[in-house]
This record gives sequence, structure tokens and C-alpha cells, in this order.
Amino acid sequence: MQHLESMGDKWVSLGVNPKEINGVIAVTLEMGGTRPVWSVKDDDLERMVMAWPQEGLLRSSVTVAGKPEGKLTAVAVSPLMEGFSNDMIFRACYAWKGGHAGEILAQHEGSGLTLCFYDPLYFRDVDGLAEGAQRKFYISGLCYGLRRALLDELTVTEGPRYEEHAKEWMIANPTKTRLDVPALKVPLKGRTIIDSTDNYCEYQCRASIFDVDSFDFGPGESAKKIYRFGIALGNPEDPLYAIIYAPAERIAKGYEPKEGDDVDMIFWMQGRIVDEPLTEEEVEAQAEAAGK
Repeated sequence: MQHLESMGDKWVSLGVNPKEINGVIAVTLEMGGTRPVWSVKDDDLERMVMAWPQEGLLRSSVTVAGKPEGKLTAVAVSPLMEGFSNDMIFRACYAWKGGHAGEILAQHEGSGLTLCFYDPLYFRDVDGLAEGAQRKFYISGLCYGLRRALLDELTVTEGPRYEEHAKEWMIANPTKTRLDVPALKVPLKGRTIIDSTDNYCEYQCRASIFDVDSFDFGPGESAKKIYRFGIALGNPEDPLYAIIYAPAERIAKGYEPKEGDDVDMIFWMQGRIVDEPLTEEEVEAQAEAAGK
């Protein structure tokens, strides 16, 4: 597997030509806004995330960095997605060039899943984060492709699970031979299956979807229709929840996602630590600074 340090395919999925990224940056910096909890500043370096529109489930975001009180330069641009909050255990991290953006590996104890996801607030989230630390992460995904699930049953004829099935079948049928063992039929309806691809943070998945709705993303007449829905991954008794964003142009022709459908998809996973509320002292300090 490889760490793909690129946002081109993510913007293409949202209908943005990579050649137009400078326009995305300009609009985000001119019309967008930030939040106090999206910035980190010390004596040598200041970094913050700007997002546009200022409110919304899906936004464009630009990370800017530079010397305190000096000019801040754009160092990363990515979609910024709101996700479901999950308690996860931090395992490892991978910084992209410059250390402003990067990827996090974390484990969801309830579902048993260990997942890698891109963090648009990496510079903030990994500061002082040690292996084994538990944090709440917003988890979301952006679809590269989606279709209605084609199969409701999987036929298995080899592998560890089939061998276990064959052993049990032979015990139950002592007069039969190994050649008589039937294929293992695994029902898929309503089940979730997730697997990694060749790139970290990218997954192929079959899941049952819920809370389906849609909205427009982008400025004016160039806005694209985006479907939004939830999925539950891993242990059904204590799953990891994610909000998935599926651009209409990336959905199989003729299919419209609906509540309860089983779908096959490939998506890019994103996560960030849930914003901590400011202390009274921080609020007062920011109010004082704004008044100067």
C-alpha cells in the first residue's frame, strides 16, 4: 500500500478540474472563515484552516501557514466533511510533506476496526498525541464510485472459512466424501464488508445505508448535487458510524440511493478530532485581541 499525497482525485470526484484548484483556494480565502479551535500558534509558526461556506456538511478548506503576525501562505487544500463522532484509540500517524496535513491510524474498540484516514487538521490533532490515547473523531467518506449492490449472496469454495465449513459438514455427513462438500453460501443482505485498496485512507465497501438526503455543493450554476447518508461498520452491536458523501456524477447511471439500500462503493476516508470547546480564559483572550 502507498500513501498518496494528492488531492487531485478528490476534487475530480466533486466535479472540480485540478487546474481550477487555485480558484477554489481564492474563493475559500476570500469568502470563507475559520474557528479558534482550527488554529495553532507559537513563537515561530502559525497555522489555521479556512473553510467555505462557513457553515455546511461539506466545504472546501485551505490550510494556511507562516510566521506569526506575518503573511500566511496556502499549504494544503482539501474537501472538509462533517462526520459522525466515534471514540477511537490513536495508533500511529503519517505526516505529508511539510507536516501541515497527514494521515492518522486509529482503532475503534467496539467494532474492532483499525482504519487509516486523512486529517485536514493534522497539525493540530497530532500535537502531543501518544499511542494508545483515546479521542473522539469525526469520521466521514467521499465516494469515488457507488452502485446498488449486485449480489445478496456470496459463494465461497476455498479459504479458511470454507475449510471450517467443510469440516463441520463432513462431521454431519460421515458417509460422504470431501468431493461432496457443497459450496458455502454467505448471505450478504444487510451486512457490511469493508476492505482496503492499494492506497491508505481509501476503501472498498458494501454497506446498508440510512438517513439519505441530498444537497448542492459549489458556487452558483456550477453547484453539484451531492447525496449524503450514514453507514455502520464492523460489529453490529457497537459499530463505527461514518457519514458518506456521494456526488451524483459518481453514482451508477439510473440509480438513486434510498434508505435501507445495500450499496457497493469505493471511498476516501477522512477524520479529525472533535473540536474541544474553548475555556473562559481563551474566549476572553480572543475577545481582547479582536478589540485591538
